[in-house]
Parts: sequence; structure tokens; C-alpha cells
Amino acid sequence: MIRMPFRPPTDYYCEELATIDEQICELLAKRKELSNNNPGFPILELISSWSQKFGLNEDWLRMIFSLYMHGEDRLLSPVEPVGFLKFVPILRSVVIDNMMYAVTHMKQYCNASVVYIETEVNLAESFVRLGHASFELFISPEYQCRQSSGSGHGKGMQHSFVVIPALPDNINGLEFRLSVKPLRENPEFQEVQFTETTVTIK
Repeated sequence: MIRMPFRPPTDYYCEELATIDEQICELLAKRKELSNNNPGFPILELISSWSQKFGLNEDWLRMIFSLYMHGEDRLLSPVEPVGFLKFVPILRSVVIDNMMYAVTHMKQYCNASVVYIETEVNLAESFVRLGHASFELFISPEYQCRQSSGSGHGKGMQHSFVVIPALPDNINGLEFRLSVKPLRENPEFQEVQFTETTVTIK
């Protein structure tokens, strides 16, 4: 994915807000420092209270804190892999709570590596659906990892991560630490079941 140049949504700016906006940036920096760049998400009761106290739309506040939860690291200018060199098989796996995680292989490029990770539910039941979750990969402080793609079907998921700089072909001694954060299903939606019927539309 190629990063598109940013264009402001409008040419207008209320200059009187400059001081306030600078204070917002200062508070964001303090928030990042206090949380060690891992702020989480405020409980909904807090957001509802702030909404009423300051006269702000509650859904808008939820959206803002959802963006703040992930931090600025995800917005670093992505380096695109160029100059494909080779495939390197890895084939490491672990099973935790009936879930199998496997680092299958990586692609080596001149300026980066692309690591592929598969997740599979290790259950005999046929009708199993994986919930939604976010995935982050950490190898060591000297490597930056960002998710490049992800897909899933039935019991399995596949994710790829771009790693900068490129990993060595021999990865003995390196560990792949995958952070999985389940995304809560929206409890406000009521599931309505179909009833067996025949419908005629004229």
C-alpha cells in the first residue's frame, strides 16, 4: 500500500484556536508519557459523563478515544518492500487455549522482510467463527513491525507484517511476540433470528 500525500480537508482555520490546539498537543504528549504509550480505552460510563459535562456528542468522543487508543506509531511513514530476494521458511508454532499460532515463512527484500503469521482454531467442532481482534508483532527494539495485510475465513486467519530493517536469513535466537487484543462486539445491536417462511413479493 502506497502512502498518499496528506491534503488538509479545508483551507480555513480559526487562528484564535492556535493556543488551545497547542495545549491539546501538550496534553496528548503527557497522556502518551503517563500511559507508556498504552492508554487503553475509557469505560463507556466515563465517556458518557464527559459528554454531559462538556456538552459534547458521545459518539464523537468514542471515535476520538478509539483513534487515541492506537497511538501515533501506526501512522509512521511506511517503508514499502522493494527488490524481492527470496522466500525463507520458518515454520514455528505454538498452541494456546485451543488456538494455534504459526509463523510460516517470510519474504526477504533489499530493504525489509515480510513475515507471515497464521492463526487457526484447534477445535473439532465444525461451526466455529473467530471473533474480531487487532494484531501487533514485536521482535526486538531494533526492528519496527507494522501490519501489512490480514484476512480470515472460518476457523483461520492470516496476517503479514513488514519488518524494518530486514531480518537475517538465519533467525535463530529471535522470538516473534504477537499481541492479540480482542475487539468487543457491539452489545447495542440486537440479533434478530429469521423464522422459517415463504415470502411472495408482487
